[in-house]
Formats: sequence, C-alpha cells, structure tokens
Amino acid sequence: MAAGIAQAAPLKSAVLTKKINDVRISESSKEARTAKEGDRLTGSSTVLTGRQSRAELTFPDKTITRIGANSAFRFSSGSRDMEITQGSFLLQVPKNAGGATIRTATVTAAITGTTTMMEYNPGAWMKFICLEGTANLSNAKGDRIAIPPGSMVVMPTDAARFPRPVVINIQKLVLTSGLMDEKSFNALDDSARAQITQTALDQVGAKREGNLVPGYIMEPGQLPGGDGSPAANGDRTVIDTIVNPTQPTPPPKRPDSAFPDDYTPPTPTTQSPG
Repeated sequence: MAAGIAQAAPLKSAVLTKKINDVRISESSKEARTAKEGDRLTGSSTVLTGRQSRAELTFPDKTITRIGANSAFRFSSGSRDMEITQGSFLLQVPKNAGGATIRTATVTAAITGTTTMMEYNPGAWMKFICLEGTANLSNAKGDRIAIPPGSMVVMPTDAARFPRPVVINIQKLVLTSGLMDEKSFNALDDSARAQITQTALDQVGAKREGNLVPGYIMEPGQLPGGDGSPAANGDRTVIDTIVNPTQPTPPPKRPDSAFPDDYTPPTPTTQSPG
C-alpha cells in the first residue's frame, strides 16, 4: 500500500465546496480568515471549524474531506498527507485516486480507495471507523492493524497496541452522522456509496441470521463481551454506541459530531437476539 501511495500524483490544491456556519482558513503563518465556498487551498493550509460548524474540501482527483465541528484539519500542498490535530472528519478516496495518508500526533492511517471517519481528542482518545474498503493504521511504537469495512477501533491516544476492531452499526451511523448528511454535503462517489450500502445490508443479514447481536454500550476498558472477555461471537458484536474508553462517563453530547454518541440504547435483555 505504501508504494501505491508514493507513486500517486501529489495533491496540490483543494476547493472548499461546502461551508456550514463558522469555518476559517489559516495559511502558513497568516492569521485565520473567514472562509467562503469556492476558496482554493494551496500551500500549507489549516481548516478550523467552530461549534455546530462543518466544512467540505474537494481535491482535483475527487478525494473528499468533510470536517466536523470544533476541528482543526491541515493539508500540505504537494503531498498526499493530511493531518487532524483535533476533532472529527470523514475522508473518501476514490478507487483510482492513489490513496492518502492521515496523520495525528500518535496514529497514522494509510487509505486507498476507502471511506473512513475519525474523531481525535488530543491526549485522551481516538475513534477510527472504516465504512468501506480497508484502512491500515500504525503508531509510533511500531504496532499495526488493518480495519475491515464496518469496523471501528477506539483507544487512548497513548496506547502502545491497537485493540481488536469491533463491528459498528453502519446503518445507524449513516442515518445519524452529521458528516454523512447529503442534504448538507455533496454526494460521495457512487462506488463508495454503493459499497457503504452493501456493508450495511451485510450487517442486517448477519443480524437476521443471529451472527451479529446488539452490543449496546461498552464499559471502559472492556471487550464486547461486557465482562472484559471476548464476546460469544468473537469480534462480531455490533456496537451501537461506545463510551470514552479512558473515562467512566461518555464524552460530551455533540449532535453534529461524526459519531452518534448521544444515542441512547435500549435496555439489554436476556432474550436471544431476534
């Protein structure tokens, strides 16, 4: 994968194709300015979003980045590197675009022909979801992991090893995520949309057959089994929502967050999944 990314043409510019509420752009050492739709980003640019604000960048190869509220996203012209220093984003790279690299202070994600979402809280926790395709994560301590479609990792930012991916309810995510709202944003690549829909349909079929069961809420530090042990179905437990893994209470509710953390799950029962 790394070789494929290295051979791809560098991204030299991006256009701000959607602005919702407070969006600012900072270029090099210049003071941040209010952004407007149609702005072209070149050089070293940082997109900053305020409360209840979102933005969308479109690159010449049709790569799309959607940036959530209270976020700082950096793009350097002449590379295929992007950096999220805080907040949330969605990245969709078309199948033939050559990929991209997403960097945080502690984790790097290699993306090729994939739709992903990440939420990063510096010094606390991060979430990473692969909606379609496969993403490869690595950290400064040498650990690596592949995230299959429909799966998520959530972890403290200083963790030495990645946890096992857990399955997340993609249908619920698509319906509740502010970054998946196509009334607010331009449509994603047709192929990617079809693959995301297929991931959701596969999960619905697996649930119907009893191969996926609702996971409700994971308690801090626990695996899907709820008691610190693997779930009965191995890694195949749907997590509808998840608490901050480093705190005993969920992160603050943010309706415009990339992830539906304010979803209240039903009370678990002892009945067999139906």
